[in-house]
Amino acid sequence: MAVLDKEYDVIVIGGGINGLACAAYLQKSGLKVAVFERRVECGTHCCTEELMHPGVKVNLCANLIGTMAGPAYDELELERFGLEMLTSSEWGYFYPFKEDRSAVLIHAWDARKQYEAWRRICEKDAEVYRRIANYFAPYQVEFLELTQLRQYTPEVLTRAGEIVAGCPDLPPEWPMMSVMDMCEALYTDDRIKQMMYAFCIMGGYHPWEKGSGQLLGVLMPVTLAPYFTPYTARGGAHALTHALVRCLCHHGGSIFTSCPVAKIMVDNGEAKGIALSNDAVYPEAEIRATKAVVSDLSCHPTFIDLVGLDKLPDWAAEGVKAYSYEDVILFTNYFALNEPLDWEGAGYPPEIQRAFGFMFGVDTFSDVMRFKDDLEAHRPSDPPIVCGLSSGAFCFADPTQAPPGQHTLLLWANVPYDLDELGGAQAWDDIREEYGDKVEDLLAEYVPNIKKAKIGRYCETPLGFYRRNPSAIKGSAISGANILSQVGENCPFAGCGAPRTPIAKLYISNSLFPESTTMLQSGYKAADFVARDLGVREQGWWVAKPLEPGLKVLKRRGIEVRWSVD
Repeated sequence: MAVLDKEYDVIVIGGGINGLACAAYLQKSGLKVAVFERRVECGTHCCTEELMHPGVKVNLCANLIGTMAGPAYDELELERFGLEMLTSSEWGYFYPFKEDRSAVLIHAWDARKQYEAWRRICEKDAEVYRRIANYFAPYQVEFLELTQLRQYTPEVLTRAGEIVAGCPDLPPEWPMMSVMDMCEALYTDDRIKQMMYAFCIMGGYHPWEKGSGQLLGVLMPVTLAPYFTPYTARGGAHALTHALVRCLCHHGGSIFTSCPVAKIMVDNGEAKGIALSNDAVYPEAEIRATKAVVSDLSCHPTFIDLVGLDKLPDWAAEGVKAYSYEDVILFTNYFALNEPLDWEGAGYPPEIQRAFGFMFGVDTFSDVMRFKDDLEAHRPSDPPIVCGLSSGAFCFADPTQAPPGQHTLLLWANVPYDLDELGGAQAWDDIREEYGDKVEDLLAEYVPNIKKAKIGRYCETPLGFYRRNPSAIKGSAISGANILSQVGENCPFAGCGAPRTPIAKLYISNSLFPESTTMLQSGYKAADFVARDLGVREQGWWVAKPLEPGLKVLKRRGIEVRWSVD
């Protein structure tokens, strides 16, 4: 059991997976690190609970575990600490269409197979995919490192732009085009375009906005699918949290749960430590941080609640106040089933029966524009737009996540938080089951056996997510809106310099979009910056590149990744 000291080299506020990853890196680098977590257990957004009946494991928030794509998988030895990654199929994602029972498929590791699948949809669009995938193949590792793990210096941004600019078929004006503009320029088949729009919405990008999200919405399904390959962890998503906790503790780090932080102590513009709240198991204790404080909370809780706007320069305070949490607000249906969804029986291609994830609800261009109007009016779409990635193959991959003969299913519908026409966000409590029925009914139009297979359902609203995790303002799944004014070099606001902040010795590990399990990139990046600033970055074990750990795991399993079609 950890004993509370009065002083640590580094204090991490919040035991989310990125905070834990940052702490583990720094502790392994020789620093004395302590994590302070509000709840009784770490991993608020990477949790697995039994909500319907015993043995049915529900991955409440994070559920597609992309950790193998990042350096942390190897450098923190997460397999050694109990993390086992499993998937159900070589087909990672698909997008089904009701009218003709077709589906656009995304392969998890073989560009040639994806090309052949797309040829069945549209030969011309498959050739566009072929040229783009072939071009990006040699840049996969470099591009991910530049955009996800490095500091956004002018040199890094220039190099990333050079890579994209050389891509065939992209119009020269691509930097200021919307996803819709780019899809119109690149593709001819409406089904390919709708799939692109859905991926864009899934990541919190608005396909109608110019200059934002075109890389995710157009290039990711084409070139970076292995980066987003969907896996679950044996036993559920929370196994990732446990592996990180074990890693940190193995190297001598400390974790204090039931310890909400009341404030970050700042003196002369420098973070000095933290004060716990009166509700903590160590009421109102003050703990010093001699070298750094890292907040794993989002923008407003960090700078408004813990630091205080009066401690920030005026320009930074204005940036914090302008920060938006409006995107990737999710309404979630969790199901226990006595049989899997029968996609093949519903007339869809047989490959998708065991595919891990899917999206639905955007069948036509008008659905996208309806979604736009609904967001602006703060009303939930009816019928729903289920572009938050749905997953139905947890138990195909890992039978331990439900009792024998049972399966689980998760559906994320994209919704607004505030319900203006119903009197505000509190109305989610009143319409929760009714909206859950709408999502379920829409799915039944694609795969009817959901109705007879269902033996249990639990619905969670954005309001419920917010209650569970006060750092997820408005129930935001990725800690804020994916808009130009607060992503990339502007994250979380222009001039912040994240993971560094305007407060000396204060860092944030909540500094990248999408905020997810993929690569643990926010935690990695925060640790990298802190370690460089403290002179402990040069470690013989801290040398992995993105994608390399996953490639090694796949090779052990007899799978060779093919980045290019030819």
